[in-house]
Amino acid sequence: MFTEKERKKRTAYRPAVFFLAILLAGELLGGCGAAGKRESGGASGLLQGTEEEALSMETAPVLDYELPVFLPHILLNRIGYRPDSAKIAVIRGEQLPKQFKLVDTATGEVVYTGFLTEQEYDKETKEYNSYGDFSDFAKEGEYYMECDIIGRSYSFVIKEDIYTELMQGALAKLAARRGDLTGEDITEVYRGVSALLLSYELYAPVYDLEDGGAAQPALITEIKAYIEWLLNCQDEQTGAILVNGEPDYEKTGWLSAALAKFSYTYQKFDSAYATVCLQAADRAWRCLDKQGAAVSAGVRFYAAAELYRATGQYQYHAAVRTLGEKLLPEAGSEAQVFGTLTYAATKRKVDIDLCGSLLNVLLEEAEVMAQKAKEDIFMAGSSLLKESLPDILWDMLVVSAVDYIITNHEYATIIENNHNYLSGQNESALCYTGGIYGEAAIGESCADTAAYIMMLSEIMSHEQEE
Repeated sequence: MFTEKERKKRTAYRPAVFFLAILLAGELLGGCGAAGKRESGGASGLLQGTEEEALSMETAPVLDYELPVFLPHILLNRIGYRPDSAKIAVIRGEQLPKQFKLVDTATGEVVYTGFLTEQEYDKETKEYNSYGDFSDFAKEGEYYMECDIIGRSYSFVIKEDIYTELMQGALAKLAARRGDLTGEDITEVYRGVSALLLSYELYAPVYDLEDGGAAQPALITEIKAYIEWLLNCQDEQTGAILVNGEPDYEKTGWLSAALAKFSYTYQKFDSAYATVCLQAADRAWRCLDKQGAAVSAGVRFYAAAELYRATGQYQYHAAVRTLGEKLLPEAGSEAQVFGTLTYAATKRKVDIDLCGSLLNVLLEEAEVMAQKAKEDIFMAGSSLLKESLPDILWDMLVVSAVDYIITNHEYATIIENNHNYLSGQNESALCYTGGIYGEAAIGESCADTAAYIMMLSEIMSHEQEE
């Protein structure tokens, strides 16, 4: 039996195969006539060929064309939904019906029927678009949506623990990626570690509950393994990250920040090992501090913020205040964002004005995303046609952090809509969350996987509130 995807692919090839069969039939019929002439020529004619045979080979057509890509006109989350989640499919086409139906994949039974919303014309896609809302259908199982005229969607599931399974899959991808790391991946690693630690800091109950009160959640165990890899990259004498034998101060700054951040979180699990990491972070900072402006202000600010929270030492707070005044309002600067969130979360004395101005950058970015989502057919505000996958994941990390700070239902909806978007409800109907599709997918980079885990933790935190 073929899957729906395979069936459509095979169906798409049928016209080409039929055309090719006609051509081959013509060649075979022509070959029969030539064979009659070769018979009169004896065995030598069969072995050497004839003028007629050579001519027919030269005039055989050369088929050189590309088959068109057929996309479904019903777009939804190809992974699936929780029973109580909002479930809204995007339907597109020149002519749209009035109704849609959900069909049980196993039985073929229609289990739900609904009406499409009022149709709107999308100037960008030059198609009419509508929505099929089946949020009130909550029975677990595997289904697909079907509409007259335009066909059916990919199948999907409705399942209570779907996000738990996705989280477990993401952690498995982290472990698999760790086995392939080389020295060239250090930037990816400290970015990923920073995002994972932030996710745990903001949404620790998600991980503690998932592991049933284990001494150390699976996420923390995985982070520690990455931290050990980073420690092995640090030069013992200088405290720096060496590239071709010379200190790379930008990487060293990130190392200092990541180690200090881990030390702060890991104190409650193993204070001795946390101290080792903090000492390594301080060695990296002393190496970094000698270079001054040779390292970006955002990276130095991030390292100083983490060391200040972990130690409370004045020198680090002085650096935070000096560097913070130099920062530009850039929500796309990862080090700056991580440093801002750490400084805002510290229980030590802070500069209220500086903290407020830095946080305002993130709040404004979340509002921009909210406005874009209102104008977007997919209700996400993201576009894989205009942005890279890492950029979208980073935007969602920022919105997830802001949602923790002010708890806004609109932001929570945007994050879940972006998850739907990355899971197949997008322009190309490709799923980036549950497999490898397209040019890049979640799981190929630990930094991207970490940002995705942050999204999942935010979504799962609302499950716990219910």
